[in-house]
Amino acid sequence: MDRVQIEWAALQDALSHLSDAELSRPGPERWAVKDHLAHIAEWERACTAVLGQRPQWEGFRLSAAEYEGLDIESLNAILYERHRAVPIGEVKAMANAAHADMLAALSHVSNADLRRPVGEYGMATNRDRPLLEKIAGDTYEHYAEHAGWISELLAAS
Repeated sequence: MDRVQIEWAALQDALSHLSDAELSRPGPERWAVKDHLAHIAEWERACTAVLGQRPQWEGFRLSAAEYEGLDIESLNAILYERHRAVPIGEVKAMANAAHADMLAALSHVSNADLRRPVGEYGMATNRDRPLLEKIAGDTYEHYAEHAGWISELLAAS
């Protein structure tokens, strides 16, 4: 929980000096900072669904049929297109809400739960992966990964 909060605060601090126009300006790879925020929010929603023992596809707001067989790149392309035209104010609100939901879900996870396999939470892929790895990959490690890409995007602008 501490790592999630620390890395989230670091990401928010890095973005706090940017105007809405800067947050919305696409970079060389088409993604704007707001697209990174929307992407992070979508993955937090998916992780929150898993923590609630619901299918990950439900967290992404996809049907089982839409989700089945998607690779990460295709899934991320769907998520990008979903939010590409959404105004920055809505993206910020969505990101904050998804993060608050993540923190609420994490508050019910015990240390013993963190070692349990994600298969016990209904994940069909990588069933033996510890829940901690899923949480880390969709939160603090994910924030840090995107913070690096955001820094590159801003440097190129």
